[in-house]
Formats: sequence, structure tokens, C-alpha cells
Amino acid sequence: MSSRSTSGKLGVPAPPLELPAAGGERRSLEEFRGKPVIISFLGPANCMFCRGHVLKMVSAKDRIARAGVAVIFVAFHDPDLMMSKMLHDLDLSFVLLLDRAREAYARWGLQTGTLKNLLRPGLAWAILKLLFNRQPSLGSAPPHHRQLGGDFVVDRAGNLVFVNRMKSMYDRADIDDMLAALRSAT
Repeated sequence: MSSRSTSGKLGVPAPPLELPAAGGERRSLEEFRGKPVIISFLGPANCMFCRGHVLKMVSAKDRIARAGVAVIFVAFHDPDLMMSKMLHDLDLSFVLLLDRAREAYARWGLQTGTLKNLLRPGLAWAILKLLFNRQPSLGSAPPHHRQLGGDFVVDRAGNLVFVNRMKSMYDRADIDDMLAALRSAT
């Protein structure tokens, strides 16, 4: 089965989500009722893994649009650096919500990374690959630099059909898995 749950029940209503958008207006998950939604909670703006996830989502925009899925990114740190300008320049319909206090992160059950998470061998390998490919830095570590993100898929009825609460910085859900979970839920 393609539906995935990492520390979360499937088929239950999604937690509330109402936050200011990058433009200042308040937006809510309720606006999207009747349409499936992918929600990606991002780590700090200087996280190369989060930036990679956003770029993968941008690359998959046509597949996402064909599936009739809305995309919401939730960021807590300096989103103008990573997202707002890019979404505007690329004329994407993805929504960026700001959660500077990380209250929605807590409500959706997202944790902060531990030293054990940071010392995983896969992380060292991933960092070496990024350095080898000369990926530019996005600045110094912000407050709450260990905040982990997560990926969720909410169906047309507002229920969770895919849950991925990250256990480490590089534990992002695959876009194809999220779209497959949505297809199998309908």
C-alpha cells in the first residue's frame, strides 16, 4: 500500500492550519476543502535538504497540477530568502504560510532533531555530496535550527491520507509516494 504513516493515523481529520501567508493575509486549510492538498512543513531557510525538497516540488508542478492537488508550504524562518520570491518569479500557485512561533509545527506533531539524528551516517554522506556539488550556503543557522519538518496529504474531505513526520533532516517524503497515497484514497 502506498499510504504512509510515520507516527500518525490515516483517515482522521487533518489538524487545523490557519496562518499568515507571505503577503500578510491569513490563509486556512479550510479554504481548500473539496480539493486534495500536499502540506510540506519546512526546516530553516538555510537547510539545503529543505531547499532540495522545494525544488523537487517545483519540478513536479505539472504532475501535481494534473492531479488537481494544491500545495502549501509552511515555514518558520526567513521564508523570503528561500521561497517567496521564487514562487512569485516562477508564477506558481503554491501557497507559503508563515509560522514564526512554530505553533502549527507543534499542532501537527513535528519535533526537533536530536544529536542522534544529526550524527546519522546518511547525513554525513548527504552533506559531502552537497559540498562536492558546490551548493551555495543560505546563511548561518537560525534560532530553532533543529526544527524538523514533515509532509502531509489531505484528501478532498479534509482527512489525512499520508503522514511523514521527519525523524531527521533528510527524511523527506517522495512526491510520487504522496500522489500515490492520494490516488489510492479516492
